[in-house]
Amino acid sequence: MSTVVVDAGPALVEQWVAAELGNSSYLVVDTSRGEAVVIDPTRDVDRYLAAAAERGWSLVASLDTHVHNDFLSGGPDMRATAGSALLVPADSRIAGADRELSDGDEVVVGSLRLRAIHSPGHTPEHLSYLLVDADDRRLAIFSGGALMVGTMARPDLLGPSHTYSQSRSGRDTLRNRLLTLPDDLCVLPTHGGGSFCGTAVSDQRVTTIGAERRDNPLATAPDFAHFLAIHTKQGRYPAYYARMAPLNRLARATAAVEARRLTPAQLQEALDAGAVAVDCRPHEEFDAAHVPDSLCIPPDGPFSAWVGWVTDIDSPLVLIAGSASAADEATRQLDRIGFRDLRGWIDASDWVAEGRTVRSVTRCTMGDLTERILDGDDITVIDVRQDDEWAGGHLPGAVHAPAPDLAGIIGRLDRESPIAVHCATGYRAALGVSILLQHGISDVLHITDGVDAWSALGHPLVTPA
Repeated sequence: MSTVVVDAGPALVEQWVAAELGNSSYLVVDTSRGEAVVIDPTRDVDRYLAAAAERGWSLVASLDTHVHNDFLSGGPDMRATAGSALLVPADSRIAGADRELSDGDEVVVGSLRLRAIHSPGHTPEHLSYLLVDADDRRLAIFSGGALMVGTMARPDLLGPSHTYSQSRSGRDTLRNRLLTLPDDLCVLPTHGGGSFCGTAVSDQRVTTIGAERRDNPLATAPDFAHFLAIHTKQGRYPAYYARMAPLNRLARATAAVEARRLTPAQLQEALDAGAVAVDCRPHEEFDAAHVPDSLCIPPDGPFSAWVGWVTDIDSPLVLIAGSASAADEATRQLDRIGFRDLRGWIDASDWVAEGRTVRSVTRCTMGDLTERILDGDDITVIDVRQDDEWAGGHLPGAVHAPAPDLAGIIGRLDRESPIAVHCATGYRAALGVSILLQHGISDVLHITDGVDAWSALGHPLVTPA
């Protein structure tokens, strides 16, 4: 669904959120002339095309703020399906673009204009786009990752040798290009809460220049050393990121992947042929009964990012869902990051109805785990949270292994005693449990709450020595 974020005269801006990516794209329209562009479109361009067709708008172009590392741009698909021009930042090395934009260049959208502002810091080619009307009145700025709510996007995606130079560029961008704009100017970022492209401090997706000048810690950092300490404080990012920029530079349009319903026999055939099964139901349902060796990645979080973190995007996948609509949504999200070999999906109830083998998982609370720990039982506790969460405080005696690292510690685990897996809410723990089950560890406990529950019981957390 879209949300109107700017409605001023003929200018209309709709925000389209891909919540699992933590990202927004924007449909920018001159309603008096029916011309529109999309900024940072995702691969599933059917939603923009349908919105434009319904209201008689012509999609004249797509614009990317930068070469994306977290999803595939829908620009090539818009050009193939709607004839929209593909506009990209200069020096982005995107094949076959219709126009490369540099600092100061303008894109005409009816009576409106989008003025490019070179704003490196997340990536070197990064552009922000200032929306102005026929009277040169500034209406909004599309900041991509150059300015997010309370932060800016991470500087380290090009590799550690570029981190310091990108962060310095980011400071210059904020001080000299963006925060010199009027206080009341609406800021519309691409990256937001939930994005691994930046540690967002808020789930809010719209801000103003004045709010960022006042509240953004990067804006108030007294010098570059302090700016750097804030800007580089980032968590790990998914493995599939390494594939996105090269694929985006190829600018290939492809047909949307469709979710084909499978029978249990067809699912088994796909699994026998090497397909990876991803169960996208809530983890409560997975724990109750699931197809053996399937990965549990629930839908109410960064679903596609986690699939792309623990599975190669070229791997054949099959989905286990609770409904056709859930399978369609999971397929759409996976298509956004380049999974093309999706063999289909099965309703979990079909597998159960045929009497096929299922496995279940024991669910426990932190209170249950506390009793075992304080009784001195033989039990391994694995904390699958991010490094910064672990450093902030963890259970005494716990092993730290985020889900992508679990396979590497399997050989060191005691298979004769139960293994309890926890995160902060139960979501990442569900994935960790399924990875352990894949590797033949059967006595696994899914802890469905987190360290806050341990602390609430009056027990101390510890920090790394």
